[in-house]
Amino acid sequence: MSNQNGGRSGRGMAAVREDSDGFGGLGLSKRALAAVEELGYDEPTPVQSLAIPQVIAGKDVMAAAQTGTGKTAAFLLPTLDGLGHAGKGEGPLMLVVTPTRELAQQIEDAAELICRHTGHRTVVLVGGVGYEPQRQALRRGCDLLVATPGRLQDLMNQHEADLSSVRVLVLDEADRMLDMGFLPDMRRIVAATPSQRQTLLFSATLDDDVLSNTKSLVRRPVRVEVARKGTAAETVDQYVLPVSPEAKSAVLAELLRREGSRRVIVFCRGKHRADGICRKLRKAGVLCAPIHGNRSQNQRERALANFRDGQVDVLVATDVLARGIDIPDVSYVVNFDVPSDAEDYIHRIGRTGRAGESGWALSFVTEDDYLDLRDAEGLMGRVIPPFPRAEGLDLGRDPVRMDPGRDPHEKLPGKKARKKMADARRARKAAAEGPAAAGMAAERPRPGTNKAGQATSRQVRAKGSGRPSRKDGGAKPATTQRPRPQSRRRAKATESGFNLSPDRGEAGARRGRRHPGDRGGTR
Repeated sequence: MSNQNGGRSGRGMAAVREDSDGFGGLGLSKRALAAVEELGYDEPTPVQSLAIPQVIAGKDVMAAAQTGTGKTAAFLLPTLDGLGHAGKGEGPLMLVVTPTRELAQQIEDAAELICRHTGHRTVVLVGGVGYEPQRQALRRGCDLLVATPGRLQDLMNQHEADLSSVRVLVLDEADRMLDMGFLPDMRRIVAATPSQRQTLLFSATLDDDVLSNTKSLVRRPVRVEVARKGTAAETVDQYVLPVSPEAKSAVLAELLRREGSRRVIVFCRGKHRADGICRKLRKAGVLCAPIHGNRSQNQRERALANFRDGQVDVLVATDVLARGIDIPDVSYVVNFDVPSDAEDYIHRIGRTGRAGESGWALSFVTEDDYLDLRDAEGLMGRVIPPFPRAEGLDLGRDPVRMDPGRDPHEKLPGKKARKKMADARRARKAAAEGPAAAGMAAERPRPGTNKAGQATSRQVRAKGSGRPSRKDGGAKPATTQRPRPQSRRRAKATESGFNLSPDRGEAGARRGRRHPGDRGGTR
């Protein structure tokens, strides 16, 4: 292709060759190699070694690699190195579509660094922020557009986003976009781009679902697959802890007190659940912040920035944070709830042990979580060992019993059978709580009486004075508001040994392999 009107340069058709000299052997130009040095890479990762020459050769690529392996640089370096430049008010020449705001921000951060060497302009379109600044940025023109599907669709419908000049299309975390129901949006976006384009599809997995739904989006693609489906990072030690449901919050607080609360990510199911966990941790004196879909873009960015800077020790997140987010030096990960999708388990624990560092992950397992954990074990083909430092933790009334000799390859119940099992558990729980609730109601005194059934002094005074009681419609007497006991609880947490301001150490410092008992990685 020619380099006119923003096409790829002739260098993009260079012959594919094996990596013989680090990044210098992949066919990148001197300016791209300068960006590599600024990015801090020493040697290319496997997905970079395999994908970059194919991208430079102008081929469509479908690439799969486990999280934390440098997929972003694998598509940004070769594409920006060979991309032309759009004129004022023109473009984009390259479009990257990614499922979440955090991933879009991360791609923009890496792209801005590379663009300092290549001279390209970048625009980002995400939800949670105003439309007008994004409209104005598009009208000024750009070379690279990074967008989430929903906001891009909105601006396309408003005739503000024109994709007719796109020469390179990147679908990042394609499997996640399919899981989130973005396939119709993806097809509409692809249809708005020219048919003569290069398409790069990057994903954590290339399973049958991904292949069948995306085969129409690429043309004779080169397939790059670094790790098989279900491969967890070898730098992460995994453990399980059977817990009774009512004990989870207390166990989490005690775990953070024991192991250290610095740079920890806690994953759970549901937005409201994340907020509730945060409230309980704050009462225990833990510096934490939630991240989920109901938080605004500014709130999510601020939480991530505060976590990176050490102003927040613990992030409590839904699976919006599980994929691709590069947060360096995460000490360990806690699965407060085991995810229902086994692949999400792989992505969650991959938030630690990144870029050659080590980490560990602990999953709380209740009866409701048990089969989901077995799914993750089946995907990985291994049994996750018990947490070695569980002694002394109050795991509640009835923690689930886990067979240490369980077979990870055992055939498990299907969805319908699991739903029946869940219904049966709820019925048992309701039946067990019924008599207890009835007993509590019987013991509760009637309004205006004490436990012995005698009238209270207030009720006696009201009757004797002729004034109506509150039950009879009398006004509620004015009372002084009691002070909230939060400060006393925080003081109690401090007295019990909770580290409210742990030593954060030097950010990014290299460490040995982390294990439970390392106090969040501090030595």
